[in-house]
Order: sequence, then structure tokens, then C-alpha cells
Amino acid sequence: MKIGFVIGNMSHTGGTERVLQLIANGLNQRGYQIVVISMWGKKELAFPLNKQIRRYRLAAKYPKGVGQNLKNIVSLYQIVKKEQITVLIDVDLILTFYSLPVKWCLPELRRISWEHFNYYYQFRKNNRIRRLAMRMAARFSDVVLVLSKEDESYYRDHLNIHGRLCQIYNPNTYEGVVGSTTETKMVFAAGRLTKAKGFDYLLQSWALLEKDFPDWKLVIAGDGEEKEALLRSKGEKELKSVDFIGCVADIESYYEKSAFFVLPSRNEGFGMVLIEAMAYKKPVVSFACKAGPRDIITNGENGFLISTGDYQAFADKMRILMESEELRKRMGEKAQESTKRFDIERILAKWEDLLELTE
Repeated sequence: MKIGFVIGNMSHTGGTERVLQLIANGLNQRGYQIVVISMWGKKELAFPLNKQIRRYRLAAKYPKGVGQNLKNIVSLYQIVKKEQITVLIDVDLILTFYSLPVKWCLPELRRISWEHFNYYYQFRKNNRIRRLAMRMAARFSDVVLVLSKEDESYYRDHLNIHGRLCQIYNPNTYEGVVGSTTETKMVFAAGRLTKAKGFDYLLQSWALLEKDFPDWKLVIAGDGEEKEALLRSKGEKELKSVDFIGCVADIESYYEKSAFFVLPSRNEGFGMVLIEAMAYKKPVVSFACKAGPRDIITNGENGFLISTGDYQAFADKMRILMESEELRKRMGEKAQESTKRFDIERILAKWEDLLELTE
């Protein structure tokens, strides 16, 4: 069996690319032949792959127009045939538009569509095209693979899936972390500064707390198109203890020294940052958005789940944690323990089971 992963841009420093690296390297170490094909992007990879993994890049820039896209389909077909790939995995359902024509030319090829967004996610660009890709993946893929049990139920209820529908969690990227024995009075959040990530809600929550906790700080890591709007909101609310620190290379140090982690997202593909923070013995406060946090958090044990958009309740749960160091430590211990089900070896075993199903 030879496995090909097709991804949009492997030079991008996102969570999807990080997870692909972990799965590709892990399967390669277990004896699988792996090929990673990036549709566009820089030659340099954001996350290193094992030397034994064959790597391709089809174009330097995002393809525009029918001609460029047809050229990329032909290039993908040539690589699959040359490498004698037997299982082709789309890392994003929209890549069905590229891999499906290859399947039609190579009927023995088996295809897995691996989605990293939830069923209800509303894309700002090309949302109708992505919905079409979702229906095509459901109709023509051997396997549709999703990240959470919650999302699996949405796909099962709303799509006529002709192949198999499977669910496998993303792996914990910080397995084996000891966790912090000390903390600072800092609440940490991280993610792209976009509308979907809900940092506007977080500022509304913090505005209800700041005066009562003058020695605490809210630190937000990340960048994105909502940055200026969020900075304006910070000024309008006269928030003094909120720091936007941009993208950071040492995010582990912020997990380490924070008191707890917050996720105010309107929607998620899964919520990897929750698992990362919990691996560092940090309790979490999160909206119960679609989809992922419900799979990760047991409400009241390793964190708190709040109805999406209820920033008052979000502030109330933050207040409870800010007032009780003993509660933070107790919930933090349970948080770290709960991440064991996301250990990389467990996840890779599930991937092997999945690949056996496609044989």
C-alpha cells in the first residue's frame, strides 16, 4: 500500500498542516510508503517530514482560472501514476475537484476525503463551491473522514454518503508534557483573529471582569483580518489588561505560565488548542460551538462549556476559575489526564484500521 496525501499548501503554518505532518511521519515510521503533494505554496515546508517521504509541489501560487486548475489535475494524475499510489487522501474536501478526475482515470485508486472543518462551517469565500465539493465527496469517496463524533452525526444526518463515514481525532501535539507547577495570573487565548474565532465575545466577557481583577491579564496570540477591529474594541471598552501578542514561536511558554485557557469560537473544525492547553494541566473555558469542544471537554471536570455567544456566562465561569487556585489545579490535573485518548500512538492505530478498510 502506498499512500498519497494531497493538501492545499504544506508551507502554511496552520493546524491542518501540523496534523498532516504528525500522521504522515507516524505512518511512515510504521512502515507505510508516503507521498505528500502540495497543490501550491513555497518549496520550504512549515513542518518537517521524514526523509523517506516523497514530496511534490504542483505550483508556486494558488491556482486561478480553468487552465491552471486543469494543469494541476493533470500533474496530480501523473504523480499518482508515477508513484503507483494506491490510496489518495484529500486533506480538505474541496480537493475532491482535483482527486476525483484522477480516480476516474485510475479506477483502482481508493480515495479518502479528510475534512478539517465542521459540517456547518460557513466559508467567507467559495462557500457554495465547497458545499458542492462536500456532496461530491459524499457521493464518490470510498471514505469520508471527520474529526469529532459530534461532526460525524451531522454528516450522517444530512448527507447521503455512499462509501464509509469514519471519525478519527487529531493527535495531541504535546504528548508527555509534565505540566506547570507554577502559574501567573494570566488567561491565555490563541487562534486566528477572525470572526469565527469569537475574540469579540472574549473582549465583552473580559470587560465584565477587568475591574474586579486588576492584577490579572488576558493574553491573545494570533493574527488575522479582525485585528484592527479588535484593537478598536479594546480601546472603546478602555481595557487596560488585554495584550494582543501576534503569532508566537514559543506558544508552549504561554501554555506553561497561564492560569487557564479560553476558546470563545463561534465554530471550530475540532479545537486542537484546547488539547494543547490541557496537556499543560490547564483547565479550559469554551463555547460549546460546532464542532469539537463537546468531544474534548467534560463540563465541570476538566473545563467549562458555555452556550455559544453567551459572553456573560463565559465571564462567570472565568470568574470562578480566577477566584480559586485549588479548583484550577484540580481541574488541570483532570484536563491533562483526559488528553491521553488523543495520544499519537492511539490515533495512528485508528488510521491503520481505516487503511485496512480501504484494501
